[in-house]
Amino acid sequence: MNNKSKINGILQILMSIFWIYHYGILLYQYHFTNILFAFMYPNWTLILFIFMGILGIVIGSSVILGKKKIKTGYLQILGLLIIGIIIDLIVLS
Repeated sequence: MNNKSKINGILQILMSIFWIYHYGILLYQYHFTNILFAFMYPNWTLILFIFMGILGIVIGSSVILGKKKIKTGYLQILGLLIIGIIIDLIVLS
């Protein structure tokens, strides 16, 4: 475990936690507040995005532990992000 892998793994985990937090708050606001939204994501997309964030945490943890290379970890996180954007575009259209 070198310093580069620790820093990059923590960065990947923080990005994934932000991803989970963003969609978790949105899911909470949909169900437990009286906010009127002009557009609402379906529940399955929000849950899928939260699951993708959990996968991002697992990827970041494996980078910290040295099971994956830094480049591989970032490419997998980027793949999850691209899949999320594609799902987002499909749902919005």
